Amino acid sequence: MAERFWRHHDPKTGPDAPRAAGPQDRATFAPGDLVRLVARPERVRRVLEVVWHWHRHEFVYVIETRRPCTPAYWFAEQLDRA
Repeated sequence: MAERFWRHHDPKTGPDAPRAAGPQDRATFAPGDLVRLVARPERVRRVLEVVWHWHRHEFVYVIETRRPCTPAYWFAEQLDRA
């Protein structure tokens, strides 16, 4: 019974399964764009990299921070154009 339950709710095959970006997926920002964090709009930051988030099925944006050793990324709804 438990085996059948886990196959039914397998995260690898359900609607939340990881998937690659398709031709219909478009990034909101591009590398080099200037953005502001919605939560901290006082500082302008540059988008360094655009990466596909396999589980959320959307792009994430690596932006410059004061901690270069820790790459940080945000989703489009967390950013505004500067």
